[in-house]
Amino acid sequence: MKCLLLRESDPRYDDLLSEHDIKITNLSVLQTTTLDLATETSVEIHQGIIVSSKHGVRFIVNNSIDISGKVLAVVGPHTAQIVGKYAEKFDDVTLVWADNATALSEVILSSFPRHYSWLFYCGDKALDIIPRTLSQNNVDLNQLVVYKVEKKKDLDKALGSLLDVDLFQSVVFFSPSGVEFTSDIIKNRLSKECVLVAFGKSTAAAISTCFGDIYVIRICDHPTPSGVLNVLQSL
Repeated sequence: MKCLLLRESDPRYDDLLSEHDIKITNLSVLQTTTLDLATETSVEIHQGIIVSSKHGVRFIVNNSIDISGKVLAVVGPHTAQIVGKYAEKFDDVTLVWADNATALSEVILSSFPRHYSWLFYCGDKALDIIPRTLSQNNVDLNQLVVYKVEKKKDLDKALGSLLDVDLFQSVVFFSPSGVEFTSDIIKNRLSKECVLVAFGKSTAAAISTCFGDIYVIRICDHPTPSGVLNVLQSL
Protein backbone atom coordinates (compact mmCIF):
# COMPACT_ATOMS: atom_id res chain seq x y z
CA MET A 1 0.00 0.00 0.00
CA LYS A 2 1.13 3.52 -0.79
CA CYS A 3 0.07 6.08 1.80
CA LEU A 4 0.37 9.85 1.96
CA LEU A 5 0.80 11.25 5.48
CA LEU A 6 -0.10 14.92 5.63
CA ARG A 7 2.42 15.81 8.32
CA GLU A 8 6.15 16.32 8.73
CA SER A 9 8.31 13.22 8.81
CA ASP A 10 8.25 11.57 12.23
CA PRO A 11 10.18 8.38 13.05
CA ARG A 12 7.36 7.18 15.30
CA TYR A 13 5.12 6.88 12.24
CA ASP A 14 7.69 6.34 9.50
CA ASP A 15 9.45 3.41 11.15
CA LEU A 16 6.31 1.61 12.33
CA LEU A 17 4.48 1.84 9.02
CA SER A 18 7.56 0.90 7.00
CA GLU A 19 8.08 -2.17 9.19
CA HIS A 20 4.63 -3.33 8.08
CA ASP A 21 5.34 -2.85 4.37
CA ILE A 22 3.37 0.38 4.01
CA LYS A 23 5.13 2.73 1.63
CA ILE A 24 4.73 6.22 2.98
CA THR A 25 5.27 9.73 1.69
CA ASN A 26 5.25 12.62 4.14
CA LEU A 27 4.11 16.12 3.25
CA SER A 28 4.07 18.89 5.85
CA VAL A 29 1.00 21.08 5.34
CA LEU A 30 1.09 23.46 8.33
CA GLN A 31 3.40 26.09 9.67
CA THR A 32 3.03 27.81 13.02
CA THR A 33 4.05 31.26 14.17
CA THR A 34 4.35 32.00 17.87
CA LEU A 35 2.78 35.29 18.84
CA ASP A 36 4.62 37.92 20.86
CA LEU A 37 2.48 38.30 23.98
CA ALA A 38 2.66 39.60 27.50
CA THR A 39 3.05 36.12 28.98
CA GLU A 40 2.34 37.18 32.57
CA THR A 41 -1.36 37.52 31.71
CA SER A 42 -3.43 36.09 34.56
CA VAL A 43 -1.37 32.92 35.11
CA GLU A 44 -1.34 33.30 38.87
CA ILE A 45 -5.13 33.45 39.27
CA HIS A 46 -5.74 30.11 37.53
CA GLN A 47 -5.57 26.70 39.14
CA GLY A 48 -5.22 24.86 35.83
CA ILE A 49 -3.52 25.30 32.46
CA ILE A 50 -4.75 23.61 29.26
CA VAL A 51 -2.72 23.00 26.11
CA SER A 52 -3.87 21.11 23.04
CA SER A 53 -0.58 20.71 21.15
CA LYS A 54 3.20 20.75 21.42
CA HIS A 55 3.16 24.43 20.48
CA GLY A 56 1.33 25.34 23.67
CA VAL A 57 3.84 23.37 25.75
CA ARG A 58 6.78 25.05 24.04
CA PHE A 59 5.19 28.45 24.55
CA ILE A 60 5.22 27.82 28.30
CA VAL A 61 8.81 26.57 28.24
CA ASN A 62 10.26 29.19 25.89
CA ASN A 63 8.68 32.03 27.85
CA SER A 64 9.68 30.59 31.24
CA ILE A 65 6.09 30.72 32.50
CA ASP A 66 5.91 29.46 36.07
CA ILE A 67 2.99 27.04 36.49
CA SER A 68 4.29 25.37 39.64
CA GLY A 69 1.58 23.87 41.81
CA LYS A 70 -1.02 23.99 39.05
CA VAL A 71 -2.81 21.33 37.02
CA LEU A 72 -1.55 20.93 33.45
CA ALA A 73 -4.21 19.32 31.25
CA VAL A 74 -3.12 18.33 27.74
CA VAL A 75 -4.74 16.86 24.66
CA GLY A 76 -3.12 13.78 23.14
CA PRO A 77 -0.38 11.32 24.13
CA HIS A 78 2.20 13.08 21.97
CA THR A 79 1.62 16.39 23.76
CA ALA A 80 2.00 14.54 27.07
CA GLN A 81 5.30 13.11 25.81
CA ILE A 82 6.52 16.61 24.96
CA VAL A 83 5.74 17.64 28.55
CA GLY A 84 7.85 14.69 29.68
CA LYS A 85 10.83 15.97 27.73
CA TYR A 86 10.80 19.06 29.94
CA ALA A 87 10.48 17.13 33.19
CA GLU A 88 12.44 19.67 35.25
CA LYS A 89 10.20 22.51 34.10
CA PHE A 90 7.02 20.62 34.99
CA ASP A 91 8.27 18.78 38.07
CA ASP A 92 5.79 20.49 40.42
CA VAL A 93 2.62 20.25 38.32
CA THR A 94 -0.23 17.73 38.25
CA LEU A 95 -0.29 16.36 34.70
CA VAL A 96 -3.46 14.89 33.21
CA TRP A 97 -4.13 14.07 29.58
CA ALA A 98 -6.70 12.46 27.30
CA ASP A 99 -6.82 11.33 23.69
CA ASN A 100 -8.96 14.24 22.46
CA ALA A 101 -10.59 17.50 23.50
CA THR A 102 -13.90 15.88 24.40
CA ALA A 103 -12.25 13.32 26.65
CA LEU A 104 -10.04 15.96 28.29
CA SER A 105 -13.09 18.10 29.04
CA GLU A 106 -14.65 15.11 30.79
CA VAL A 107 -11.47 14.56 32.83
CA ILE A 108 -11.46 18.20 33.94
CA LEU A 109 -15.11 18.07 34.94
CA SER A 110 -14.88 14.76 36.79
CA SER A 111 -11.49 15.15 38.48
CA PHE A 112 -11.28 18.76 39.65
CA PRO A 113 -13.49 21.19 41.61
CA ARG A 114 -15.90 23.26 39.54
CA HIS A 115 -14.57 26.44 41.15
CA TYR A 116 -11.17 25.94 39.51
CA SER A 117 -10.29 28.57 36.91
CA TRP A 118 -8.50 27.42 33.75
CA LEU A 119 -6.23 29.15 31.25
CA PHE A 120 -6.16 27.63 27.74
CA TYR A 121 -3.02 28.30 25.68
CA CYS A 122 -4.21 27.59 22.14
CA GLY A 123 -3.78 28.35 18.45
CA ASP A 124 -5.95 30.63 16.35
CA LYS A 125 -7.71 27.64 14.81
CA ALA A 126 -8.47 25.82 18.05
CA LEU A 127 -11.81 24.03 18.13
CA ASP A 128 -14.41 25.23 20.62
CA ILE A 129 -15.00 21.83 22.23
CA ILE A 130 -13.17 22.56 25.49
CA PRO A 131 -14.42 26.15 25.93
CA ARG A 132 -18.00 25.18 25.08
CA THR A 133 -18.07 22.14 27.36
CA LEU A 134 -16.57 23.94 30.35
CA SER A 135 -18.85 26.94 29.85
CA GLN A 136 -21.92 24.70 29.76
CA ASN A 137 -20.87 23.34 33.14
CA ASN A 138 -20.17 26.77 34.67
CA VAL A 139 -16.41 26.29 34.82
CA ASP A 140 -14.35 29.45 34.36
CA LEU A 141 -12.03 29.39 31.35
CA ASN A 142 -9.88 32.06 29.73
CA GLN A 143 -8.36 31.48 26.29
CA LEU A 144 -5.09 32.98 25.16
CA VAL A 145 -4.13 32.52 21.51
CA VAL A 146 -0.36 32.03 21.56
CA TYR A 147 0.34 30.80 18.03
CA LYS A 148 -1.07 31.02 14.52
CA VAL A 149 -1.55 28.03 12.22
CA GLU A 150 -1.02 28.80 8.54
CA LYS A 151 -0.85 26.95 5.28
CA LYS A 152 2.65 25.85 4.35
CA LYS A 153 4.24 27.95 1.66
CA ASP A 154 4.01 26.33 -1.81
CA LEU A 155 1.80 23.55 -0.43
CA ASP A 156 -0.51 23.50 -3.45
CA LYS A 157 2.39 23.01 -5.83
CA ALA A 158 4.06 20.33 -3.72
CA LEU A 159 0.83 18.38 -3.16
CA GLY A 160 -0.22 18.66 -6.80
CA SER A 161 3.15 17.35 -7.94
CA LEU A 162 2.91 14.35 -5.61
CA LEU A 163 -0.60 13.44 -6.74
CA ASP A 164 0.42 13.75 -10.39
CA VAL A 165 3.18 11.15 -10.11
CA ASP A 166 2.02 8.78 -7.34
CA LEU A 167 -1.11 6.67 -7.03
CA PHE A 168 -1.93 6.61 -3.31
CA GLN A 169 -4.34 4.08 -1.84
CA SER A 170 -4.78 6.16 1.31
CA VAL A 171 -4.24 9.66 2.67
CA VAL A 172 -3.99 10.34 6.41
CA PHE A 173 -5.13 13.73 7.77
CA PHE A 174 -3.95 14.83 11.21
CA SER A 175 -5.99 17.98 11.84
CA PRO A 176 -9.04 19.90 10.57
CA SER A 177 -6.66 22.61 9.33
CA GLY A 178 -4.81 20.01 7.26
CA VAL A 179 -8.12 19.08 5.63
CA GLU A 180 -8.98 22.73 4.97
CA PHE A 181 -5.61 23.51 3.39
CA THR A 182 -5.51 20.49 1.05
CA SER A 183 -9.09 19.64 0.11
CA ASP A 184 -9.29 21.65 -3.12
CA ILE A 185 -6.17 20.05 -4.59
CA ILE A 186 -7.12 16.56 -3.45
CA LYS A 187 -10.62 16.77 -4.93
CA ASN A 188 -9.17 17.50 -8.36
CA ARG A 189 -6.23 15.08 -8.35
CA LEU A 190 -6.91 12.09 -6.11
CA SER A 191 -8.50 8.88 -7.33
CA LYS A 192 -11.97 8.26 -5.93
CA GLU A 193 -10.78 4.78 -4.96
CA CYS A 194 -8.48 6.28 -2.32
CA VAL A 195 -9.46 6.01 1.35
CA LEU A 196 -9.21 9.13 3.53
CA VAL A 197 -8.08 8.43 7.09
CA ALA A 198 -8.77 10.84 9.95
CA PHE A 199 -6.53 11.00 13.01
CA GLY A 200 -9.52 11.84 15.22
CA LYS A 201 -13.22 12.65 15.24
CA SER A 202 -12.82 16.40 14.68
CA THR A 203 -10.66 15.73 11.65
CA ALA A 204 -13.19 13.19 10.39
CA ALA A 205 -15.93 15.80 10.67
CA ALA A 206 -13.82 18.23 8.64
CA ILE A 207 -13.23 15.58 5.96
CA SER A 208 -16.95 14.87 5.74
CA THR A 209 -17.72 18.58 5.43
CA CYS A 210 -15.12 19.19 2.70
CA PHE A 211 -15.50 15.98 0.70
CA GLY A 212 -19.03 14.79 1.36
CA ASP A 213 -19.43 11.18 0.23
CA ILE A 214 -16.84 11.33 -2.56
CA TYR A 215 -14.40 9.12 -0.65
CA VAL A 216 -14.54 6.36 1.94
CA ILE A 217 -13.56 7.85 5.33
CA ARG A 218 -12.01 5.89 8.18
CA ILE A 219 -11.13 7.10 11.70
CA CYS A 220 -8.20 5.99 13.87
CA ASP A 221 -9.31 4.23 17.05
CA HIS A 222 -6.55 6.07 18.93
CA PRO A 223 -4.53 9.20 17.97
CA THR A 224 -1.23 7.33 17.92
CA PRO A 225 1.11 5.72 15.38
CA SER A 226 -0.41 2.31 16.18
CA GLY A 227 -3.87 3.78 15.65
CA VAL A 228 -2.87 4.87 12.15
CA LEU A 229 -1.32 1.46 11.48
CA ASN A 230 -4.46 -0.38 12.59
CA VAL A 231 -6.65 1.57 10.19
CA LEU A 232 -4.29 1.14 7.24
CA GLN A 233 -3.95 -2.59 7.85
CA SER A 234 -7.72 -2.95 7.85
CA LEU A 235 -8.15 -1.45 4.36
